[in-house]
Amino acid sequence: MSYGIFRRVFVLMLILFNLFSSSYGYRPFGTEDASVCGLKVSQLEASIDYLKWNSGDKESFLLFVPIYGITENCELSFEVPYMFHHLQNSAYNDGISDINLVVKYLLLPEDLKHGALAIKTVLKTDTGDFNMGLGSGDKDLSFVLAYSQIFKQLTMHYNLGYTFIGKSKDENLRNIFLYGIAFDYSFNQCFSIVSELNGNRHPDSTQPEDPRNFMVGIIFKKYEKAIFDVASRWGLSASSPDWNMTSGVSLTF
Repeated sequence: MSYGIFRRVFVLMLILFNLFSSSYGYRPFGTEDASVCGLKVSQLEASIDYLKWNSGDKESFLLFVPIYGITENCELSFEVPYMFHHLQNSAYNDGISDINLVVKYLLLPEDLKHGALAIKTVLKTDTGDFNMGLGSGDKDLSFVLAYSQIFKQLTMHYNLGYTFIGKSKDENLRNIFLYGIAFDYSFNQCFSIVSELNGNRHPDSTQPEDPRNFMVGIIFKKYEKAIFDVASRWGLSASSPDWNMTSGVSLTF
């Protein structure tokens, strides 16, 4: 697998595990939260992301995530990413990438003594075209534990996860762990500021540095069933994108 194709696939993994998420929490977090949408509640998250690498290469993504509450404590979602490659000295490629099937279950609701605990299972499919750099060419399976707790206007989120990486396309690939810590501070019912620090083990065993990212953003809740967000992320290691801008909307039906 060429370096260029592998890196494009790795960007996708960053998005699905760290940046956007829904192996991520509510937008714009990459860190998972411990909430679920509730019985028979339907939601749709849509976002656009722009990434810039130190090399000058640029990539963009559209992500659509329909969510449905199959019980009061369990939700099912699909993550459908559409990728655009703008790499220097390379042909332009775009198309649907690897689609994720996600199940999230609330293990422990929050009460006065402790926060909420949830587990998320993510099956990454191999729907993206491997030869065009739109997918990894294999399936992956992830498990993520998330803990969230509210302290008046401040909500904290913590997560730990592990991904079993399909290795049929590259013998240097390895399983990864991921982690994140995030906060959401609500100034009022309409406006919140959010921030997080997250990262994961590099899936390429030949790479010396692991990806780490820092994010700052805002959430605007003017309407009851439509929440808007915008955020910027900065890479804290050479294996992360240098800069990432994300913006999206979360709709409840």
